[in-house]
Amino acid sequence: MIAVPKAQDASRLPLASSRLALTALRLPLGAWLPLAVLGAYWLSLIHQLGAQWSIYEQYNYGWSVPFLCAYLIWRKAQGARRKAQSARSFLPWSRSLVVFLALLYAPTRWLHEANPVWRLTSLLWTLEVVGITFLVLHLLAEGNWQRPEASSTPLPSSLSPRPSPLFSLPPAFSLAFPICFFLVAVPWPYPLETFLVQTLTRLNVGATLELLGLLGVPAIQHGNVIEISTGAVGIDEACSGIRSMQATLMLSLFLGELYALSVRRRLWCVFAGFALAFVFNAGRTLLLTQVGQAHGIRAIAAWHDPAGVTILVACFLFLWGLAVVLRGPRPLSGEGRGKMEIGGRRSEDGDRRAEGRGPLTSDIPSPMSGASPVVPWSRSLVVSSSLAAWLVLVEGGTALWYRLHERATSATVNWSLQVPSGTASYQTLDISDAIRSQFRYDAGLEGQWQDPTGARWQLYYFRWLPTASLNRRVRVQRAKMHGPTTCLPMLGISLKADLGTTVIPIHPAPSQQAVKVEQTILSASAPPTPQPQARSALQPATLNLAIHQYEFQAEGRLLHVFFGIYEDQTGSAVLANRRLGSLSRLRAAADGSRNSGQRFLEAAVWGYDQAQDARAAFGRELEKLLKLQE
Repeated sequence: MIAVPKAQDASRLPLASSRLALTALRLPLGAWLPLAVLGAYWLSLIHQLGAQWSIYEQYNYGWSVPFLCAYLIWRKAQGARRKAQSARSFLPWSRSLVVFLALLYAPTRWLHEANPVWRLTSLLWTLEVVGITFLVLHLLAEGNWQRPEASSTPLPSSLSPRPSPLFSLPPAFSLAFPICFFLVAVPWPYPLETFLVQTLTRLNVGATLELLGLLGVPAIQHGNVIEISTGAVGIDEACSGIRSMQATLMLSLFLGELYALSVRRRLWCVFAGFALAFVFNAGRTLLLTQVGQAHGIRAIAAWHDPAGVTILVACFLFLWGLAVVLRGPRPLSGEGRGKMEIGGRRSEDGDRRAEGRGPLTSDIPSPMSGASPVVPWSRSLVVSSSLAAWLVLVEGGTALWYRLHERATSATVNWSLQVPSGTASYQTLDISDAIRSQFRYDAGLEGQWQDPTGARWQLYYFRWLPTASLNRRVRVQRAKMHGPTTCLPMLGISLKADLGTTVIPIHPAPSQQAVKVEQTILSASAPPTPQPQARSALQPATLNLAIHQYEFQAEGRLLHVFFGIYEDQTGSAVLANRRLGSLSRLRAAADGSRNSGQRFLEAAVWGYDQAQDARAAFGRELEKLLKLQE
């Protein structure tokens, strides 16, 4: 039986709702101060991670995660019970933990400034902010409730005033999932991500080949490349399925919390999301291969992005439907159960016992209540001021350290590469969109030619200017992660020998034209920078270029590859610190390396049997291409 509220009670419902809303909005200063300081920590973290969300396409979904976290917290706040409860001292050492996490925040912030794409510091930073948030909320909750003053006239238990909550946030433990849900936006560790990308790519290529065989389409596999009659279809990182897997993981966890599923059913959602991501991505690869077979390889570009968006939408819809099915029908109130909910409180017999209280407003905290729920001002002030001062100190100290260690680059030789014009054997090619999106350089060059011995050359040269922009620094650091030992094996080219680093003296002729060419390219995509000082006329026109040489095997032929990355601070005679290991990343922070400009050079040649012959030919070719800038 469902009790029908009286007319006077129904008329009081809008007033009660408005009172509840005003109570939630009227947070005293003792609550606003710690929340504002925590917001500053979160904004700093989101700003740093946002650069990776923008640059790494598989993490573009990260921009939605803060809003989803806020929505889950809001739902928790709306569903919190409006009654007095003492904060449990489940962490008697919570103050010590806050101090420990705050101290750990400083070295993490210092290391991340020099390594903005280091997954370890990204994860540590997030865990520290999550922990500080959780513990601060718990510390405040200890004083968040206050008993009403004792009265000389005892009142019936039904009429005794109840303490009112200071604000409508639920206890810290109930916010654990909404706060920790932010971790899905943190980029995954490189070893795990690389393993998953390679595994998914192999599975995707294998499944596509089997499906093509069933459809009667002849295809041959070359590493991550599928060769069909009209050309070769490359399955790169974007097509591996890692984006769909990461996005479906985020959606599965969110939907599981949204519909309050059990742990077992949430795991079902996660595994179903992974399976859907793989199936839809294999179908996408099959579709693109069929398009290439029917309309040519160039037609794939028009289908690539729409197909990717389609599978993401399909995965979302399927997961949403699965979550609704796993939730099951909602329990009916009244009929069949003898239970109901009115005003957020359940009654076993379907009715509210008045006992002197209105059925719809007894749980609504009133401003006129005898309770005075106030967070102790001393606790709020100490927590807020300490965390705020520490944040300012860490940010200011980090900025000061790197400014003091950034050295001028005018002492290094400024150089660029330029393919000779007017020669039939040299060709300048248009750089593909895939390479542009990966490197996001300020100036770039791709060329190919044939030398007098008949050997064929291919060369890439990219230039990044010094910058203080976080997004542009992430681009520079991301380019350091690329190299022939990681990229070429994905194309079915196997490494035969690593011949180490040598320094080659180059004697190019100074050319003012090279300065104008590169500055024209850079001015279109980067702000102006101070020009380097002119070199003395007595300075010899010689450039010592450090280069790393490799030998690869490609389709039974020997391929010589020359590779180097150069920072403006250290010059061309020293290869850049690529930050591939923990020690190299620590060294970058100790050296204050942050805003360095950078050059990237990679050349490959077919036609030489001996490594020394290929190296000598590389030096001769560079003398034709490399130009010193005056």
